[in-house]
Amino acid sequence: MANKDELIELIELVVDDVYGELDVPSVAGRDQWRATVVRTAADLRAMVLRHPWIAPELSQVGLVHIGPNALRTASGLLARFEAAGFPPDETERALGTLMANVVGIAISEAAYLSLIARSGRTEQEWVAEVRPAFDEAARTHPPLREASSARQDAHPRQIRDADFAYGLERVLDGLAARLGA
Repeated sequence: MANKDELIELIELVVDDVYGELDVPSVAGRDQWRATVVRTAADLRAMVLRHPWIAPELSQVGLVHIGPNALRTASGLLARFEAAGFPPDETERALGTLMANVVGIAISEAAYLSLIARSGRTEQEWVAEVRPAFDEAARTHPPLREASSARQDAHPRQIRDADFAYGLERVLDGLAARLGA
């Protein structure tokens, strides 16, 4: 039987193998950095959602992965920020901010989807079942209830995708503002 260190090493290898699924686009021009970062961020999120078992591993290890595939991904993203014109002392921070946002959201989303999968229901069925309890709990919080009600007819996947895109765009807006500073 493998000892604890061997098991951790094996898990790190498997996590890095999953990172190998990501196709990091080649360095684009200064005006294309954002589109390539958005694509890679969406691919990273999709990778975590395809392999929800990886979420706890990513959260335990944090944002430091030293396998060749993880390093290739990080290096490729870092090159995007450099091409965009971020100062050298900010490129790594920009990368860290992006990764914390994307990985954090993807881990949370994977946990949510795993909970639903264990229920044996589809996401739509699960949300419909939980909705009355949420509405009752939010009865004394009208703004929360109204905001939720405004999106109740949308498919839950569309809501998750739109929320991810919104958050990613706001993070990138903040980073882009640094380029003009």
